[in-house]
Amino acid sequence: MQQARVDGTDLQIIRLLARDSRTAYKSIAVHVGITPRSTKERINKMVSNGVIQKFVVLVNPIIFGYETLCVLIVKNMDKTTKEQDILKKISLLGDVIAYSEELERSYIIGLYVKDIAQYKIETVTELLKPATVEAFFADFSPTPTMKIHNSDLEIMKCLLSDARKSVEGIAKETLLSPRTVARRLEKMRENHVLQFTISRNLSSMRLTGYMEFEVLIHVEIPRHRSILEEIYRELDEYLIYIPGWYQREVIVAVFFCANISTAKLILRRLESYNGVNKVESFIRTSITINQNCLKREIDKRITINQNYLSSSADATTED
Repeated sequence: MQQARVDGTDLQIIRLLARDSRTAYKSIAVHVGITPRSTKERINKMVSNGVIQKFVVLVNPIIFGYETLCVLIVKNMDKTTKEQDILKKISLLGDVIAYSEELERSYIIGLYVKDIAQYKIETVTELLKPATVEAFFADFSPTPTMKIHNSDLEIMKCLLSDARKSVEGIAKETLLSPRTVARRLEKMRENHVLQFTISRNLSSMRLTGYMEFEVLIHVEIPRHRSILEEIYRELDEYLIYIPGWYQREVIVAVFFCANISTAKLILRRLESYNGVNKVESFIRTSITINQNCLKREIDKRITINQNYLSSSADATTED
């Protein structure tokens, strides 16, 4: 695929969609100062040329029994080792949800974990030698308070293929009414069940003279909220987004800027915040979001619910 250029307006659209890929064209247009029609044309163009690879739904893993996020930083990987071999070994710890390749063939890999044991970490570390492995864990937060209905699961499954699909399109596919779909979507947003973002072609951003980099900010838990507020207040113009649900001991933030000098200024500012213990930065060369485990868990839950309803109906008939 031929590389495509994106300009400053496209980058602003990318930022908004990364934070919420279901944002309406009209709302995006107001933020970037163009017409809704131009906004739609730009988004469609970025989709067609691969700059925006996919509109992505993120489902809070707590509802499927995952307790912990495990992040592995793998460095000094042998150049002869295949990426799939790396992921196969790492999957011994849990379900790989996303991974990004960094400069010098380092990897940052995120896993959803239902249970973790030290011996598993040691086993994976041994399997990946001569690479070095750094691991840290964070609990998911906040916990959803709503009951997940079968209709919610059907909506989630539908959104996995296209998180920007219209309410009418979801309704047609799930056989629910548009009103029900809109109501359940809003409820799942409010209760921290769903978030929406995009996957991007990072080479297209670098082509414009911009670079994207990922920052792991290790913080003191009591200072977590105030540090987040400082980031949004002082560095929002460089911030693409901060993923939710596991912002306790660590804040994962994705930034972009024009050059290394600006990136260094951002990192120094982050290090200066009261309550920040450590800041690690990585320049991504690619990122992959893997939703296979979510699809599997959704299908499993739908099947369980259907079997329960079927057995309940049979019991009622016998009575």
